[in-house]
Amino acid sequence: MKALYLILRLGLGLMLLVFGLNKFFWFLVDFDFTGYPEAEYLFNALRYSGAEPTGKGYIMNLVGLTEVVVGLLLIIKKWVPFALVMLVPISLNLVLFHVFVNPPNIGPALAVALVNGLLMYKNWNSYRPLFQ
Repeated sequence: MKALYLILRLGLGLMLLVFGLNKFFWFLVDFDFTGYPEAEYLFNALRYSGAEPTGKGYIMNLVGLTEVVVGLLLIIKKWVPFALVMLVPISLNLVLFHVFVNPPNIGPALAVALVNGLLMYKNWNSYRPLFQ
């Protein structure tokens, strides 16, 4: 069981690191939004919000920075409970984006949310004081 949690933590950390860096350098191909114009409009609005001359918006930079920080914390096993809490709003928004405007590409979003939830459950003793 310990090995499974190690694989989940490192896998989630690496995935967040790659997708977070992608929000700065755009080296991965975007999801195909064919047939879902609302998804493309919303994605581009977030991507180019407050666009600088470089064409990057502040929202994607903020999300990318958060993903990189959380990914690194998970990989180096530093402040894991804190990192998982930081990931909750991103996980929730990933799932809701796909539920409401782009259902076919929901797989990775569900994977992130599920692994985030499982790792939070494993670290539940760290969160206990928050609910007393």
